[in-house]
Amino acid sequence: MGPGLNVETRTVAELSEAERTLWAQFRAANPALYSPYFDLRYIEAAAQWAPGAAVAVVRLNGQTAAFLPFQRRGGLLQPLGAPMTDYHGLIARPDTGIDLREVIGALGARRYRFSGLMGLPPERATQAEARPAMLADLRQGYEGYLADRKAAGHWNYVKDKQRCMRQLVKAHGPAKFRWSKDPDDLARLIDGKRDQMRRTGQHDVFATSWTRGLLMSLAEIDSQDFGLRVAVLEAGGRQIAAEVGLLSGDTYHFWFPIYDRDFARFSPGALLSYETLSVLAEEGVSFADFGPGAESYKRVFADPGPDVLEGDIHIDPFITGLRELVRHAREAHPQVHGRLASAYLRLDRRLDRITACEPGLEGQLTAMGRSLGALGRRHRRLSIGLGAGLSLASAGLLISE
Repeated sequence: MGPGLNVETRTVAELSEAERTLWAQFRAANPALYSPYFDLRYIEAAAQWAPGAAVAVVRLNGQTAAFLPFQRRGGLLQPLGAPMTDYHGLIARPDTGIDLREVIGALGARRYRFSGLMGLPPERATQAEARPAMLADLRQGYEGYLADRKAAGHWNYVKDKQRCMRQLVKAHGPAKFRWSKDPDDLARLIDGKRDQMRRTGQHDVFATSWTRGLLMSLAEIDSQDFGLRVAVLEAGGRQIAAEVGLLSGDTYHFWFPIYDRDFARFSPGALLSYETLSVLAEEGVSFADFGPGAESYKRVFADPGPDVLEGDIHIDPFITGLRELVRHAREAHPQVHGRLASAYLRLDRRLDRITACEPGLEGQLTAMGRSLGALGRRHRRLSIGLGAGLSLASAGLLISE
């Protein structure tokens, strides 16, 4: 550990009023911490539900310099609230010079796995891939936002969705957007998302009670500038799309949507996004975040913002050796490189979600077996990669204990 660096583990509830004030000051001073996931109110809600929740209080030369919310899974650390927490990282002023690797080591962990790390240069992570956060700028109002989309070359997409809205209204009656506070709407959305995850072979992150509890807890927070929002789009009195979002101050984060497949030809998800953006602009929200990754469906709505990292920081020599073996095997057999890499990436992401949702090894292995079966059925040509990936994934599970 570097000179003058001290790390103390606390529960979030144990933070003092002075530390809570510092948290707010660090966040206000650091543009990388704009997301609602860095709001202490979100962290408090996540800590009430996520198994193994804690916060590292990092001091430099006796002064509190940073906080790191996390959840422990044996020797593995994850962001607090993972896999629900899209963005995470050190709560600190910019350029504090704190080595996150040293913090992880001081916490007695072998590895820190992240999917949306903010504010850390890629070279400081052992293995990481940078992706941009995708932000819609609403500071000039909704009409100003549409003008930006036109200037960015996406006007044909906007016009197409406007045409879809007209066709929807003609076929099914008036369209209506609403914010919902009804717990039944949230429960229905969660059920719809679970059905979608099962249908598409993803791990069901809501199969465990704590993830559902976190959303319900956030929905109960009654605040004008923070909390869960459920956006609902109806046509002819029937719900055709809904999406959960998270608000903090002047930033809104699109979280996860569902839509009625009977209305797929009208692009209900895209229609709901445009309606949500319009209402957010009216309410004075400055930015709407579509999450990390510049996929084509996001580029039509938003522009690249700051980079976020997916990857890990590890300090375990066994993992280093394991990765060296994988690298040598890849070089020796380049013909299977693409297949293995694709399979392992899928498995690594699934493993990250499974270990986040299931804190116990037995639950992790059971969930991994189900997940591998679903993945194998959907991608039968990846049988070789799946076998290799299973070996690595099982090793990763054992390492985390």
